[in-house]
Amino acid sequence: MARDLKEDFFRLDGAWASFELMSIRRRDDYLKPFRVLRCKIDDQVDFQAPELLQAKTEATVLIEIFGDEELVAATGRGPVHAVDSAMRKILEKHYPQLSEVRLEEFDVRLMHGVGQEDEACGAGALVRVLAIFSDDSERWGTVGVAADILQASVECIIDGMEWKLRGEHKH
Repeated sequence: MARDLKEDFFRLDGAWASFELMSIRRRDDYLKPFRVLRCKIDDQVDFQAPELLQAKTEATVLIEIFGDEELVAATGRGPVHAVDSAMRKILEKHYPQLSEVRLEEFDVRLMHGVGQEDEACGAGALVRVLAIFSDDSERWGTVGVAADILQASVECIIDGMEWKLRGEHKH
């Protein structure tokens, strides 16, 4: 197996939904149910505040859906929760079945030495985020890989939502 194919496989291990979406997205007849155009995350941790109030995160997301752009903001208990909440504000209006989707597992790992110079290790390494989603009938895994943990996390959420909608032709 070629080195780059091996690297792709290990990045996708446990994330078959992302792997299948990569194939589906290459088809000429595939219509993306939505596109995330931009995401801004403002995260603040106050270690002097009471434990339940230490983390305050706001996410602003710009999504293109049915040819229109919608901008929305939401708060959450950390960046993943905030982005998920913001995306759902827009997407659940158009796709109510997304309210069934639950994020069950979320795993972050550093990918030392994969596609980078030797200096890019430790906190500078690529990040692989693996997420497991479910609804009332199935479970699926998605993956995001980026130099930035937030970008990799958003990629996982996008794939998790898009996987649920893969059979929709509402455009």
